Amino acid sequence: MANIKFIAVSRGLRGIVDYVTNREKTVEQLISGVNCVARTAVPEFEAVKKQFRKTEGRGYYHIVQAFAPDDPLDFATAHELGVKLAEHFKGYQCIVVTHMNTAHIHNHIIMNSVNFETGMKFHQSAREMQQVKDYCSQLCREYGLSVTESKADPFRIPTWKRRLADHIKEAMEQSRTQQAFVAYMNAYGYDVKWEPHQKYITYTTPENIRCRDSKLFDQTLKRENMELYFRLGGADYLQACREIAYDHREPTPTLEDAVCGMAGTVAAICALCEDEDSEVSDLARELYYSSLLLQELVEWYQSRRQEQENYEEEYEQYHGFDMTMM
Repeated sequence: MANIKFIAVSRGLRGIVDYVTNREKTVEQLISGVNCVARTAVPEFEAVKKQFRKTEGRGYYHIVQAFAPDDPLDFATAHELGVKLAEHFKGYQCIVVTHMNTAHIHNHIIMNSVNFETGMKFHQSAREMQQVKDYCSQLCREYGLSVTESKADPFRIPTWKRRLADHIKEAMEQSRTQQAFVAYMNAYGYDVKWEPHQKYITYTTPENIRCRDSKLFDQTLKRENMELYFRLGGADYLQACREIAYDHREPTPTLEDAVCGMAGTVAAICALCEDEDSEVSDLARELYYSSLLLQELVEWYQSRRQEQENYEEEYEQYHGFDMTMM
């Protein structure tokens, strides 16, 4: 994954070039010129400006291309990606420098603001910025690196994200524990990063696109709700809810019904417990004790299912055939 940023100009052209080429941060092999010679980039930039009489205003653009620390990447490959990104800006002179002094490998690209072919000045726009990010993502895919998702829009969900959400829900319906859920997703080709100290669950798709649970725009798939779901038994809890609904001739609850209803109850309990009104606090305690029955419900379902399995096994042994074929 690579992030692209256009950095605000804070010093002159000579100053920024001296900064990015400082030998405490990089080495000679990781400094390259695109449409210019790296060692003489400053006078070459200035010569183009004078040629087209555009010496006033913004003199250069400073772009930083930073890579994820867990991507399989060495300095030489990172530098190669930086050069390819600089070549995206047709007709512009660039100096590309890869820094080695931080945990995140990153490139600095200093680009002349004047095109040496047309004399036109570069103007950074939202459209241009998105094109640069898209091209950078394309390069990452070609080199087998992870890709950051596009800016999230809850009203325009891409196909890969809908597919991810569907697979997560399918895995939730089939899994009793968080560990079983992760294994189920791994079997689909997804990597799941669900660490105790992190705020989000991060999924990496088979296409190497990363996505947090918060970017799926679905309450059912939020980390805190999924943790509650698996704490209550996961698929067993869901099946128990459906058994109860069936016994009471109520509509069969979906995964969303079970998870969001459970989450709503917990949120209500938390809010009521903070109320200073004694009657409200008493109600909160009653709700809390009622919520404890959920675990009993799951255990009841598990014992009922075990009894059914034992009965089927005894029946098969006695009659000599498989009941599941009936």
